[in-house]
Amino acid sequence: MSDGFQVARNIKVGSVLAVVAPSGAFNRELFDLGVQWLRERYEVRFDEGIYAQQGYFAGSDERRLQELQGAIADPEVDAILCARGGFGATRLLPDLQVEQVRQANKLLVGFSDVTALHALWARAGVRSMHAPMVSVLGKASEGVRQDWVATLEGTAGLRSWQGLRTVAGGRARGRLLGGNLSVLCAMLGTPYFPKLEGCVLFLEDVGERPYRVDRMLTAMTQAGVFDQCAALVLGAFTEGKAGADGVSVDEVLGERLGGLGIPVVADFPAGHVAENACLVFGAMASLDGVGGVELG
Repeated sequence: MSDGFQVARNIKVGSVLAVVAPSGAFNRELFDLGVQWLRERYEVRFDEGIYAQQGYFAGSDERRLQELQGAIADPEVDAILCARGGFGATRLLPDLQVEQVRQANKLLVGFSDVTALHALWARAGVRSMHAPMVSVLGKASEGVRQDWVATLEGTAGLRSWQGLRTVAGGRARGRLLGGNLSVLCAMLGTPYFPKLEGCVLFLEDVGERPYRVDRMLTAMTQAGVFDQCAALVLGAFTEGKAGADGVSVDEVLGERLGGLGIPVVADFPAGHVAENACLVFGAMASLDGVGGVELG
C-alpha cells in the first residue's frame, strides 16, 4: 500500500475545477464567496443543482452521486472540490468505482465527511488533498489561501512542522493517509475502509466528547487498525470539552495511543480549525522523533 500512488494531474492557473456537494447542504452566501475567490485563478464549474437541500443532505443521494460521478468522468475537469462536509459521502460509496477514480487521476479536495472519499481515492492509489472546502475559502485568511493554492498546484515543496506535542517518540516514514476519526470508525468492517499498511495515519475530529473519542479509538485498536500503521499524527480535536469527570480529549489520546509502540505526535494544525493546514494524502510523511513532522 505504501507504493504505487499516482501523482494527480497537474493544476495551474486556468485549470478546470469541478465543485461538488457529496455530503451536507451548505450556506449559499459563504459558498458563493468561495467560488468568487476561486474564479480569480481557475475555471470553476458546478451545476445549479448543487444548491439543493433534502434534510441534512445537499439533495438526494441520486443527485449527489450523479454530480460526483460526472465530475470524475468529465475529461475536461482537472480537480474536484467539495463544497462542505457534514454527512452523506459514505452513502455514495457502494456506487463509486475504484477503477474509474484511478483512471481519472484527479485530485480530490476536502476534509471532515469527505474522509469517506479520501478512503476511496486511497484504495485507487490516487493522491487527494485534505484541505479547506469552498464554503470556507471565501473568508479564509491569506495564509490559508496561499497554502491551499501552493498545495493544489504542487508548488509547496517540502514542508515541516516542529515543536508538536510528542505522545510517543520515535522516527517513522510512510504514506500519509487518514482524516476524520468518526468517519473512519464508521467504515470499520466495510469494504470501503482504506488499507493502511505502513502508513502515517492522520486523525482529527470535532464535537466529540472524550468518552466518545475513547470509544472510537478502542474500536480501532481492537480492529487492529493501529497495528498496520508506522506512526500517527493527531490534528485538532475541537469542541470536545471534558465532562464532570474532568477527563480531557488530550488525556484520552495519550492513554489510548501512547503505548502502541509507534511514534505519535499531537496538536498538528489541521482539522476543524481556522488555520487548517493542507495535507496531501498519498504523499510521503516523516516523523523525526522529537515533535517534528515533514511532508513532501
